Amino acid sequence: MQTLQSLIEKLQREAVEEGQRQAQAITAEAQAKAIKTVKEAEAKAARILEQAEQDAKAFTERSTRALEQAGRDLLISVSQGVESILAGLVRESLQQALTPEVLREILLKMTEAYLVRGGRERRMTVLLSPEDHEQLVKYYAELYRQKLAQGVELKLDNEVVRGFRVAMDEGYIEHDFTLSAIAEALTYYLQPHLARIIPRTAPKLSQEG
Repeated sequence: MQTLQSLIEKLQREAVEEGQRQAQAITAEAQAKAIKTVKEAEAKAARILEQAEQDAKAFTERSTRALEQAGRDLLISVSQGVESILAGLVRESLQQALTPEVLREILLKMTEAYLVRGGRERRMTVLLSPEDHEQLVKYYAELYRQKLAQGVELKLDNEVVRGFRVAMDEGYIEHDFTLSAIAEALTYYLQPHLARIIPRTAPKLSQEG
């Protein structure tokens, strides 16, 4: 009986030990799988995070470029609008300033200067708008009839709105004092000043908009 009992106990111990070994193996395998799963999850999370960072960086760069382009477009739009307004204001002011009286004084000075010079410049033709031509011809006819005969001639030019052109012999245009030419010159002169003003005003317009 004692031998049988010892055998039974031995078998029981072996069964328990085998169970423990299997349990340990199962536990180790489960732990290994868990570690592998965690590492895979961490790697996947790292890839997702890296991709998210790249996407965020790309989005930021695109947004920055879009904002920069929008800023440039705004500056261009503001610049064009301001230049258009400036050109209109310049033309309007010149339209009021270039009266027949002012043109008369300018032409008197130019006539006196040209008549005292020799060579081909002795023959001077002044091209005027119909309105200014009528008034200035009367004035010159009354006060400068002799000088006109010496080489200064007033002619009608329907292309001239306000101001005048001075032409030499054979119709060579020497000087352009028309409204358009003076307005263009003044606008060109004022543009550098606008270039300094617009960058300061554009952000304010953007914020207000």
